[in-house]
Amino acid sequence: MRRLLRLVGACLCVFAVIAGAVVAFSQTDSEKKENKAVALTLWQIDSFEGGKGSRAEYLQSLANNYYEESGVYTEVTAVSADAARANIESGNIPDIISYGSGFYGIESLVDGNNPSQVWCRGAYCLIALDGGDFTQANAENTVINGGKDNLTGVAALFAGVSGADTLPPQSAYVSLLDGQYKFLLGTQRDIVRLMTRGVPFSVSPIEDFCDLFQNISVLSGGEKGVHGREFVSYVQKNHLSLNRICMMYDGANLYDNALHQLENISFDYTVSPVISSEALSRIKQCAVSGDINMLKTLLKPL
Repeated sequence: MRRLLRLVGACLCVFAVIAGAVVAFSQTDSEKKENKAVALTLWQIDSFEGGKGSRAEYLQSLANNYYEESGVYTEVTAVSADAARANIESGNIPDIISYGSGFYGIESLVDGNNPSQVWCRGAYCLIALDGGDFTQANAENTVINGGKDNLTGVAALFAGVSGADTLPPQSAYVSLLDGQYKFLLGTQRDIVRLMTRGVPFSVSPIEDFCDLFQNISVLSGGEKGVHGREFVSYVQKNHLSLNRICMMYDGANLYDNALHQLENISFDYTVSPVISSEALSRIKQCAVSGDINMLKTLLKPL
């Protein structure tokens, strides 16, 4: 009988240990579910061409990893600049927004409490096939990758090719390959295109100006604001994975190919991350008129 009682007691102890572990696991899982109820929304706006792949998908992959670590879930949605502005104007505001420099429509939302931070960037550059003397680049022998909402005209003025033909991104790239132009004013996207094609080329970075910064701001306050800032910090800490989308992060050396020439550049000027539409229009007008001195007064020195 005593042996039986000892056996029963031992079994109960083992059961208690197992039950405790199950309860502990269940509590951890429950905490994750509670955090998921505080789900965050993040809008990714592609104001300029990236290197390769999707920045929204890249952020979502980080968000999925972050959820596994923290239990806080972030839903990333690719949104056009116009759609973002229309939604924000109607009161539909995301918890976090990622946007290119020179973005307008969120001036009242981004301030000292909700600052703009850079999580990756690109750069402008002159590209020539089979080598080339970049001092010979001018408006007649250069084609400009027109980009998206970025200020290619400003980059062209600083590069000395203002007034050159401007074509849609793919058309500009093809016209360089076809020999219609000797030089291409492009970005990291064009370098990736040429590396993928396997043709020899040379690169000269434009160090005077860059607006190809992908900025991120937390727009919510309270608990969501706290979680949002923690996620932004997580994105920045994981900058070494940016080579998956061929983007740059200052202070990091991610590449041993032509993209390395665009890393860790000390640019002279940029445009403010958030700006009014009126100020943006004045910058564009200066680029068209070629008034580089006035342009410099409107830009942000770095």
